[in-house]
Amino acid sequence: MCARVVPLLLLGLFGSKALIHVSHKEDALALAQFTCHIVQQHSAQVANIYRCVTCASAGHWEHLALEQALHQCISSQLPSLVRSIEAHETEPARHTDSINIFHLPADSAGLPLVQRILAMLNEQQPRKHLHKYIFVWPGASVEELHTLFTGCWQRQLLFGLAVVRTDVVYDFEPFAAGGLQVRELKRTGSRYFRDKLRNMNGHEVRFSMFQDTLRALPLANTTSAGFTQIDGVIARTIASSLNATARYVLPADEENYGRCLPGGKFSGVLVDIMGGHTHIAMNARFVLECIAPHVEQLYPYDRRTIYLVVPAAEMRPEYLIFVRAFRRSLWYLLLVTFLVVMGVFICLQYALERLPGVARFHHARWFEILEMCVKTQLGEPVVRFSRVSSLRLFLIAWIMFSYVLTTIYFAKLESSFIRPTFEPQLDALDELPSHKLRVYGIDNLFTAIKTTLAPRHYAALTRNYKELPLKLSSSPFAWNISRRHRRGIAFIMRDETAREFLASTYNAELDRPAFHIVKEYLRSMLSTYILPLGSPFHYKFQFLVSAFNEHGFLDYWQQLDVIRRERASSQADEFFEDLGDTDTDVSSSNDINEHKELRKKHVALSVDILQGAFYLWLFGILLSVCGFVAEHIVWFLSNCKRVVHII
Repeated sequence: MCARVVPLLLLGLFGSKALIHVSHKEDALALAQFTCHIVQQHSAQVANIYRCVTCASAGHWEHLALEQALHQCISSQLPSLVRSIEAHETEPARHTDSINIFHLPADSAGLPLVQRILAMLNEQQPRKHLHKYIFVWPGASVEELHTLFTGCWQRQLLFGLAVVRTDVVYDFEPFAAGGLQVRELKRTGSRYFRDKLRNMNGHEVRFSMFQDTLRALPLANTTSAGFTQIDGVIARTIASSLNATARYVLPADEENYGRCLPGGKFSGVLVDIMGGHTHIAMNARFVLECIAPHVEQLYPYDRRTIYLVVPAAEMRPEYLIFVRAFRRSLWYLLLVTFLVVMGVFICLQYALERLPGVARFHHARWFEILEMCVKTQLGEPVVRFSRVSSLRLFLIAWIMFSYVLTTIYFAKLESSFIRPTFEPQLDALDELPSHKLRVYGIDNLFTAIKTTLAPRHYAALTRNYKELPLKLSSSPFAWNISRRHRRGIAFIMRDETAREFLASTYNAELDRPAFHIVKEYLRSMLSTYILPLGSPFHYKFQFLVSAFNEHGFLDYWQQLDVIRRERASSQADEFFEDLGDTDTDVSSSNDINEHKELRKKHVALSVDILQGAFYLWLFGILLSVCGFVAEHIVWFLSNCKRVVHII
């Protein structure tokens, strides 16, 4: 009897173990299929499966079965790669989106592996929102998951899921009301990775900002209230959209944009950004080559051009308007006409001497001829000529011609007074050495243009230059310098700063600014906002700024800043509007000027304009005096010879 019972008991025991083994294997397959479904829904370019080789339970058949099922399922759907956790001290940087699966031993046996995984995660993984993480941890408790997710958030990992059983997925909320919370996900379609930045429940968002006269003006209590102008409005709107509390951090060293220092160090807002003390730098900027590898950038919707601003060409001397009123060919024609008329008068002079009863002049005949010609030109009647009827018609015709000529001449002069002429502007860097200007600019601008300019152009700029500290970038330094030094100075500026500077130096009387932007620009760079490398906020900030741009808010806010900006006169406002967003010189927009009604201009008679008439008057007196002296000298010499001859 006993001999029959013992085999039956052994058969039942082994049969139950076989059933349990089959049941566990089915559970492992189901868990693998569920995890594979999540990976398939995400559809990343590559899937990385991380396995632990040295773990105590790594050789257990249940662990091996789940690991094998995961690999088979995922590799059949996506390009996949199996990696060993022990082989990587730090997660490698990736340039494409990925999904990373970590397989932990079941229950509390996987707890020792949590710290190893957290130490392996790359906190500075670029574009971290493109990388998703799934932790397959069968049987893990909520407390163990809380430890895992707390460590993940400390490593700035935002998109992470924990699969503990089939159809049981846990996620974490880093901005919950009471702090980080672990929550079980309810299956709602295919959305497993949710947007966790839709509501930050009053948690703090830190902005690195500083004063900029055109884009960020500080409000009272700047740390909490923030800034006005476009960059300040964007920052406040982002904080409001996220339901977050904004805190504004100013650079401690007043270096504003920040620069690269020897030894791999940085200054300004770069210290706070790279150190992770702030979430985003909200002053629009261009990013230098030495900074770009250490930060992330939002998509640039604008471009900034660096220009050289030089003194405007001076107006040509106004007394020369009397000479330059006509072209050179017309002056030649007038000279020929004058000589022809002079020849006619000479002939008439000789004809007069042959008339009976007319006194003959034996000296100073050329002076008399010139005198008659000038008198006739000025409209004074010549008595002797007017006695002869045939000559009277000639005189009348010549006087009428003089009146017409004089009218045209002064009409041309009037138009020249209304539109004065100027010397050629400096519009090419090759012309810079001949002007001998002292160039002022922020040191970052000199660094930016050094790599793009030709050596001869950079040498011309730095032959006589002054590098200004970065803290002056928040003040109108060019205006202050230009008030002290009227001429002989130039500035390196961004385009928006240069246009505003031209508007501030606009002269309404001359209808032009005191400075000019050289058309041959120094460098063109993208303008954007920077974030810490591996920032989990990248995708959300990018989404909001893109939405602002697509709905026209960025242009609207910028136009509001321009309208509210105070300038010296309404003419300066009109000049700034004529410059537009990209044009640097209103005179270069020929098509626009052809269709634009010119503003009414008035002729202002000043001493500078009237000095030309005084010069002509003085020239006539000196010429008369010289002629008078020459005549008397000739008469005296001829008289002396006659007296000597008589003696």
